[in-house]
Amino acid sequence: MNQLPLLVRREFWEHRAFLIAPAIVAVFWVLVAITAGIFGQVHVDELPAGLMSHPDLVEKAPKALAVALGTLTLPFVIVMGVVIVFYLLDSLYADRRDRTVLFWKSLPVSDQETVLSKLATAAVVLPVLIFVGALITSVLVGLIASLRLSWEAGSGIWPLVWNSGVWFPAIALFLYMLIVAVLWYLPIFAWFLLVSASAGRAVMLWAALPPLGLMFVEKMVFHTGHFASLLADRLVGWKDLALNSGADGDHVMIIDGERIPFSSHLGDVLDPATFFSSTGLWVGLIVAAGLIWATVLVRRHRSEV
Repeated sequence: MNQLPLLVRREFWEHRAFLIAPAIVAVFWVLVAITAGIFGQVHVDELPAGLMSHPDLVEKAPKALAVALGTLTLPFVIVMGVVIVFYLLDSLYADRRDRTVLFWKSLPVSDQETVLSKLATAAVVLPVLIFVGALITSVLVGLIASLRLSWEAGSGIWPLVWNSGVWFPAIALFLYMLIVAVLWYLPIFAWFLLVSASAGRAVMLWAALPPLGLMFVEKMVFHTGHFASLLADRLVGWKDLALNSGADGDHVMIIDGERIPFSSHLGDVLDPATFFSSTGLWVGLIVAAGLIWATVLVRRHRSEV
């Protein structure tokens, strides 16, 4: 019997932050939208009856909508990153610290399944949860904004707020970026799991010291910064591979603090062929597999802090 789904469910039982953190972000945005709708001032001066033909609105509304959608998703991405880092660093360490690892080892669950369940939680389940939460929140905020604006400008505002030429590309771009980012960060996820399985104390310190030490030694001995460049590329290099940065998009999204162009023709912006054929991706996946294998071995022979 495959224990992986049950083990993933166990992670949600033990880590309420998986649901609480994105829920807080969603409630915050909804409250902001409601407060702005009640107390905010909307100035609509001398709009013509044919609202959709107004040149300023036709030109500016899609761009404003794209920026708004990007702004809504950014806090979810930040929260997901923070939750994943702390979860991975604490996941295997906590079992050893409170000695519940002895209980789990007494069950018919292999160390491999335990480690893979934690990786699957961080790399699959949490990104899906964040995507769904961001999507639902965007729809709710869009609905609140539509009701408020239509009170001032009439029903003609709805096609501007619910512009399918902006919504569908924005959703597709967000989902695509989540997928490629998770694949690119898998070696980092695996490294955090290895540290969590092996560190005796100060897990965060042990996660940071080896990379910093390697950079320091390389700089002092060889006077080069290759490892620092490699680490920097592992943190942000996926964007240049996954996106056609030279494309001129019709609109723009703001993700991770960067303005990312996109259009209704996503093929002009997305570059999955370059990303999935890149050496950096496949080397990273091989390194991640090796680190996960090492984590299983350490977990098998190291039971307590």
